[in-house]
Amino acid sequence: MMDPSKSLSEENGTENGWNFESATNSEDGFHSSQESITNKSLSKNDNQVNGHGNHGNGIGNSGSHDNNKINNHHISTDDTGNGSGEKVDKNFKFSNVEFPSNERDDCMHIGVDISIEVTESSSLLNNSMDGECEVDEKVNKTNLKNLTLEKTWLEVPGRRIRRADSSDEPSGRSPPLENITLEVPQVSFAKNEQKFDEVRSPMFRSPSLQRLWSVLSQTDDMEVKKKEKELHLKIFVGCLFLVIVGGVIGIYVVYRQHLLEIELGKSIRFNEDTRVLTVTSGGDPLYGHLGVNLPYPMLPMDCALNQNKSNEVCLRWKGFAQMKITYSRHEKGVKCYRVSWSSLSHTWQPKDCYGLGGGHWYGGAIMKQSQAWPIDNVVLNESAYVSGYGEFGSVTERLWVSSQGISISVDSDIPLFISQNSAGNKQLCFASKPMHPYYAGFQDQDLQLKYTVCSTSNSVQLLRFLRMQKSVLKRYPNVHIMKKPIITLDLKKVNLSQELGKIQCLSKNFSDNGLSLCENFHFELRNWQAINGDLSIGKQTELGLEDLRAKGCSVVLDVDTFADISSQAFKEGALKGYWVRDAGGEVVGLMRWNNQTEAVLDVTNPPAVNWFLHRLTHLRDRYNITSFKFSSGEIRRLPKYGQFFNKMVDLNNYTTQYIVMTTRLQGGNKAATQVDTAFSTQNITQYTSVSVPMKDGLRTVIPKVLTYSVLGYHFVIPEMDFMHSNTQVLPDKNLYIRWIQIMAFLPVMKLSNTCKFDSHTNQIVSDLITFHQNFTVPRILNMEKDVIKNGDPIIRPIWWLAPKNEDAQKIDNQFLIGDTIMVAPVVDTVSRQRRVFIPNGKWTRRDLGLSMLDQVTGPKWVNYRVPIDSVLFFTSD
Repeated sequence: MMDPSKSLSEENGTENGWNFESATNSEDGFHSSQESITNKSLSKNDNQVNGHGNHGNGIGNSGSHDNNKINNHHISTDDTGNGSGEKVDKNFKFSNVEFPSNERDDCMHIGVDISIEVTESSSLLNNSMDGECEVDEKVNKTNLKNLTLEKTWLEVPGRRIRRADSSDEPSGRSPPLENITLEVPQVSFAKNEQKFDEVRSPMFRSPSLQRLWSVLSQTDDMEVKKKEKELHLKIFVGCLFLVIVGGVIGIYVVYRQHLLEIELGKSIRFNEDTRVLTVTSGGDPLYGHLGVNLPYPMLPMDCALNQNKSNEVCLRWKGFAQMKITYSRHEKGVKCYRVSWSSLSHTWQPKDCYGLGGGHWYGGAIMKQSQAWPIDNVVLNESAYVSGYGEFGSVTERLWVSSQGISISVDSDIPLFISQNSAGNKQLCFASKPMHPYYAGFQDQDLQLKYTVCSTSNSVQLLRFLRMQKSVLKRYPNVHIMKKPIITLDLKKVNLSQELGKIQCLSKNFSDNGLSLCENFHFELRNWQAINGDLSIGKQTELGLEDLRAKGCSVVLDVDTFADISSQAFKEGALKGYWVRDAGGEVVGLMRWNNQTEAVLDVTNPPAVNWFLHRLTHLRDRYNITSFKFSSGEIRRLPKYGQFFNKMVDLNNYTTQYIVMTTRLQGGNKAATQVDTAFSTQNITQYTSVSVPMKDGLRTVIPKVLTYSVLGYHFVIPEMDFMHSNTQVLPDKNLYIRWIQIMAFLPVMKLSNTCKFDSHTNQIVSDLITFHQNFTVPRILNMEKDVIKNGDPIIRPIWWLAPKNEDAQKIDNQFLIGDTIMVAPVVDTVSRQRRVFIPNGKWTRRDLGLSMLDQVTGPKWVNYRVPIDSVLFFTSD
């Protein structure tokens, strides 16, 4: 048997191929004419290919017909294999193959694609061929040159050959061609056996051609299927690879996202790659972007000392910071998460930002100007979060509460800077920075940022929980201030005797309405000191005080802890070290305020506090002063980097100690203090004044009062700046009436000298004062047990009755007294009607005489007419 890799005619230098005839001419074999061989010999001496030779049922016929030659035929096949799996030559040429033309059995139909390259014009059939073979009517029995080749098929007697460059059936004649190329795909050659599956099997009617065709047209459908299977397998493997890779990536992402969730429960997740903290509480989640100043990408290391501690996670970013999150669970479903950052570098400053989307936010600071309720859209550039700085007013509590039942409270010993919506990104950001006005000592230690995030089902339950975590009020402040309205008298440019003349007018107006002046009013005196700091009263003021004391009037003195450098108190305090020192700590730190240069009392120095209180006590006893109002205590009125007797890490502690000092003056049934500022002093019994600029109108009054209530300060006294101004310009009469209408439903009323207005206005005011004393105050006093027990505010937002109601969460011009009185005042000077939101339940609208006007059931919105002399309020059983 011949090796397919060997040449069929090595002696003649022929190329490798298959031998189609033996040395001796078989009867049925192909005969090779020696002179007609052009490229490749089909004969090799003493070599025979079994099954492809010229013995047995050989290929061809004896005899030679020179005019029936096919020269240089080229047959092209795809990859093939022999019986032993060896590869054989895919291409071969043969020459001078003679086709018989005079036997019917020699006719054939070729139904597979064959590539035949005709380099010479040769006749496929001789002219003597009879008509016994099947001949297409469109094709003449003639020489190849005279044959007509249609678009696709060349029809010759017994042969149907497809043209390679077309796929259509013949529809017309084309010029004769000398070179015809036809394709033979999927022909498989076997060395020892012929095996092929019928794909488009030819029909042989000539035994002499059967052998040749078995070589040329063995179509291996198995190879086609094999390649299809290989393609399918490759596609499957590729898809499987992508699925595995995607699965691995997905598992990794999920694993990374749930690392801390496993440690801290289902309500909080922290992704250490993106540093996003997610807190859920039944509503929209809270998203926090932690470690904003850390470089990206940078993964942390686990720094937990106790790996078995399931409620704590510790992560460290090498060379930058360490963060610890601690989880705690409390009663009534409250969950809290303590976040603590520690800087590992003197150059890195902690900063976290929380999104304000998905709910409404309340709390934070009392603003100098307009107060928003809720605070979602307030824009604040980064500023030190201390009282009096930037846009912040006299109170800067570090508590923010969401309508979704989530709160954020920052520790008091942090040099806190905040910004809100400054980049238009709806975020509230907290940063720790060792910068002015905070104590310079922060620069000598590693910075920290510590805060607590708590969550529960709604904001009402959360506020109750937060109030109870601190020391709540043990009792109400002295109600003497609550029962009697306060009238302010500014003595800066006039003496008390002159103001008393106006008080006589005031006395007549109210006495006509059954009100005794001294028995029913407090008189608050401002700017009464001859030189600020000395606590001395001028001769004219002293005479006025004697007159008020003789009539039994209640007097409140407005004081502060400053001393003008020209005062005797300044000199004495400087010698004894009672004033706050400058940054160097050697000399008194001075401040410029209201065109005066002043020193401020060091409230961390016990001897200084005793000295100051001793002088106030002497003044109180000498002139029978009812109480004091303390007007200072804000951080903005301290020297830059001031030094204190007791070193303070956080300046806010100055405000706290200032408030604690004022409580030492309270004593007896009539004593009660007012303060202008506060910081973490919700448990101290006191009244807190809040300034309302007249230019902002009435719209900011209720938001300021509600903010104080959410922060835990229940006894708020709003003051509009025209009350203590000595200007002769009167406020708008309608503005004043609408102002008094709001005051009539708050714990304490504060007015100015109403003699400046007409009798009709005074009548309205006197009716509102009577209403306050007979209706509002008794109901507030009846709430004491509830306020003390639960820490609930006296003045409440509308959403206190409907924590999940979107309308209630945004209302800034209505409020509740407890849960049973709802007030809807007009907050501008021109409107005579307003739209009111009615909470769930049945509500009764009443007039100032408490007569029932109508009833309405909520929740819904209702429009009402509101004349200038009336105020809308409702009661609920």
